[in-house]
Amino acid sequence: MAELIEHDEEEFTSSKTGATVLKLVKQLKPHWLWAAGFLSAAMVVAVTESYSTFLGKRIIDEGIVARDTSALTDLLVQYGVLILVQTVVVFGFIYLCGLLGERVRYDLRQKLFGHLQKLSLSYYNRTPVGWIMSRVTSDTERVSDLVTWGMLDVVWSILNIGAAVIFMLMISVPLALIVCLIIPVIVVLAIKFEKRLVTEYREVRKINSKITGAYNENITGVRVVKALDRETRNLGEFGALTGRMYRASYRAAWLSALFLPLVQVISSLAIGAVVLYSGLRSGSVAGISIGGIQAFISYVIFMVWPIQEMARVFAEMQQAIASGERIFSLLETEPEIVDHGEALDPGTLRGE
Repeated sequence: MAELIEHDEEEFTSSKTGATVLKLVKQLKPHWLWAAGFLSAAMVVAVTESYSTFLGKRIIDEGIVARDTSALTDLLVQYGVLILVQTVVVFGFIYLCGLLGERVRYDLRQKLFGHLQKLSLSYYNRTPVGWIMSRVTSDTERVSDLVTWGMLDVVWSILNIGAAVIFMLMISVPLALIVCLIIPVIVVLAIKFEKRLVTEYREVRKINSKITGAYNENITGVRVVKALDRETRNLGEFGALTGRMYRASYRAAWLSALFLPLVQVISSLAIGAVVLYSGLRSGSVAGISIGGIQAFISYVIFMVWPIQEMARVFAEMQQAIASGERIFSLLETEPEIVDHGEALDPGTLRGE
């Protein structure tokens, strides 16, 4: 029993995960039209959300502060139309993304199941059923979520940040440059966390495979376990596995939880810089308007949300990379017994 639980699987220690990410993204290739559809919808949403904030600035400056009822009415009508467009497009990309996720999940499981039919019997002799089940179920789930919802969040976040920067430059170049200083800081922070997170999530997926294998071996071999009076010993072995899983998951969760507050602190410093600069320039000719200040604070907060989403996806990506490495490891396993290159297909054989 202990030998089955302690299945010695392949170790993944490379710090270069780009090849795995590329393989994961390639799962979208058969469905590129669906992928292009939901990514285009995400682009429209990102631009309209940024423009709605800029429209809010115009409503304050050109309508409320200027006391221009006609301009205020026109701007509110534009704002209402913009919200309606956003509603329709958001429904579209959620529908397309959900459908695409199911298709990717189906394709991956079909590939895995088809490849498992080709592998030699010796592969099943040395590989626990639970390990294989983890690859086909939970790992494919993580990968499909990453290449659909994860990709959607990343594209939406990048476009949101890009659109926000463009509109901020239109309002005030100096303030836009101050806010943009936070972007490289967050990128460096993300790179530092990536190295630690991927190591922890690899350990989590490895132990998860062993736990699933232990479940399978104990349930299918329950008669042997009871006949040999191994209940207490097997329970101790299983408890040791779950303890390792808890500690590895805790370390990964702690690192993920630490990343978001650091991003929020950096973003708060950017908001403080905007308020300070605006206050110092308020008495000058180049001072920024009330609507401009409101728009800049909104854009900084608006940028924090996409950055938080990217941080969440970033953490999930490390889990998906660990899952993807094991999926592709299984798919790249060669059968030990294969047909000869010059073998002839006899077709259907009938006994006479």
